[in-house]
Amino acid sequence: MTSGIWTPLDRGRRQIRLARLAPSKKHNDQPSLSLHIVSLDENPDYEALSYVWGDPKVTTPIQLRSVHQQSTTRIATVPLSDHSFGLGVAQALEFKDLQLPVTELATYAVSSGAHETQGSSLSGVGDIYTSEWPVTTNLAAAMRYLRHESAERVLWCDSLCIDQSNIEERNYQVPLMKAIYSNAEAVQVWLGSPTTGSDDAMALLNEVSQGVLLQEIRLQDRLIDDNDLRSTIELMTRAWWDRTWVQQELILARRAVFSCGFSSFDWSNMPSVDQFNSLVGSAMKSLRFDEFILDDFIDSFDAYTRIQNMAESHEEGTENEDFVLVIAHGRLCHNSNERDSVYGFLGLMNDNIASRIKPDYNMSVADVFQDAATQVTLCSQSLILFSLTQYMAKENRWTPTWVPSWNALSGLESLEEWSNRSRRLVQHDYFSSCAGHNMQFEVVNYSILKLFGSRLDHVASMSSDSAPHDPTLSEVLQIHQEWRLLCNLGIDNELRYVAGGKASEAYWRTLINGVYTGSGESRRRCQTSDYKAYLEWLYELENSTTAYWDSDLANSFHISYTEACLGRRFFVTKKGYFGIGPAELEEGDEVYILAGGKHPFALRPSLGLQPNTFELVGDCYVHGVMDGEAVSDQSRGQKTMEKEKCEELPRRQSRDLDLPLHDFHNVFIV
Repeated sequence: MTSGIWTPLDRGRRQIRLARLAPSKKHNDQPSLSLHIVSLDENPDYEALSYVWGDPKVTTPIQLRSVHQQSTTRIATVPLSDHSFGLGVAQALEFKDLQLPVTELATYAVSSGAHETQGSSLSGVGDIYTSEWPVTTNLAAAMRYLRHESAERVLWCDSLCIDQSNIEERNYQVPLMKAIYSNAEAVQVWLGSPTTGSDDAMALLNEVSQGVLLQEIRLQDRLIDDNDLRSTIELMTRAWWDRTWVQQELILARRAVFSCGFSSFDWSNMPSVDQFNSLVGSAMKSLRFDEFILDDFIDSFDAYTRIQNMAESHEEGTENEDFVLVIAHGRLCHNSNERDSVYGFLGLMNDNIASRIKPDYNMSVADVFQDAATQVTLCSQSLILFSLTQYMAKENRWTPTWVPSWNALSGLESLEEWSNRSRRLVQHDYFSSCAGHNMQFEVVNYSILKLFGSRLDHVASMSSDSAPHDPTLSEVLQIHQEWRLLCNLGIDNELRYVAGGKASEAYWRTLINGVYTGSGESRRRCQTSDYKAYLEWLYELENSTTAYWDSDLANSFHISYTEACLGRRFFVTKKGYFGIGPAELEEGDEVYILAGGKHPFALRPSLGLQPNTFELVGDCYVHGVMDGEAVSDQSRGQKTMEKEKCEELPRRQSRDLDLPLHDFHNVFIV
């Protein structure tokens, strides 16, 4: 229920609050604002602010003015200049600094201990209040730098325009974020207050946006140097870039302007990822900059690259599985409320999914994640989300094993492995181990997932450890030799593979998950001709004396190998299938084909529960079954039916989405 501090919003009219920021010619003047209510349906003029709150315990006061609304549309003149505070209404109206319809004036929150002055009552207007309202120092700084000298500025700002203490209001406002940011005249991105070198860094980014090669950029008639790169690194690694909400705030913007102090640049002029790589790539060859500083400079644009890639995907039309990739990238971001790991991306979802995930900050984080997993899976008709799960021991587990954790990465999880897992999601488009059978999905007993599946085999042996991040060539060679021994390839190179063909060919294809990544990260199903790349890769592993690949083919194969195997284990099943699976794999784990799953999955029998009840360990690549070969002819004869349109279903409820499958049985995942 909305408190008396803020005037309640009319949900039926899609109402929001806007903040009018008073002008000032003096930078140190205390910011002064007034809130008013508008309907998004009336297409109001405003700009949206994108910023980082900062430490909520470190605040500074700004001046606020509020009016309890009355049922009248008469115009009242309300001053916002600092010297008007504390005056009666009749006196204040004489200043005539600002005119607002009384029906648009909203009540400002008066914080505990805040200074408040109540003016006399004006018939039809209500009580006017002035108060000193504490805001974080970063927001106060944004108001000082962004306000105009002679004209007011109308902004939408989440911490002022939403009653953050009112969960019901937050639940209502979050689904409007897409409309708020996409309808704003511009999104003002506040990177923070200026620091030494930040103005030069902003000027450097302006030059980059004009397509100037890095080594040719001039600032004040001088070529940039390592210090300018350091300043840009500081700017590009500020907290704003890793904030969850900024992804959609920026991607949805008609126009976005970045500001740091009084310096600014227009985001729309910034180069694409490929163009940026070209601009900085030439700088590496110029030898003008320190090699390590230049590497750090390039790394500092990781968040920029991530946002640009998501923006390009969004422009092309976000599909169900694209959203899974967006949320996977979201784990690289940070927020103060873990529920926002889901809610912070609602604006980038397609309407089917967005309409099903109802923000509810009363729900536990675990329930929010499970509800999102359920709704996304039902809409996508795919088990692709299972590829984002990470198995945890029961004593450390706080969600069912089939629900991925979407909160920020913890210190126990490798950033490199998670990023690589996200990249592997695109490989799902190349396979269909279930032969296209539609998903059977039902949540029973609140958190147990009921699926249909067919047992393939169980893990008989596996590598001693998972493939590490950034190994030396000699370490890769040792891993390769161990894995070959698991396949008995060191003994018999003419060994036949269980699914047909030579075991040696099955082995090298398994090393890259059957997907070859060429130049520019262009992926395709691997071909027989890629055997040459494998041989060159193997030759350099055995003979190279440097840390670099001499052959482009060897380098491409190594990229493919890294994407497939980083943080993963090689395994061999009882029947002799070769596979790559999660690091948490154990001997005895079952390998299943699940209806709706493009990859096979490793499942671990859950002791003490009913038969066919498992814990999900993770997805696998198993050579020879990725195109549905393991599904019987009778089962494969039942062709994939056209996917149903995603209907509105009650939350936490689902139903069978296809006819019963031959050779498949119920599988329960806890």
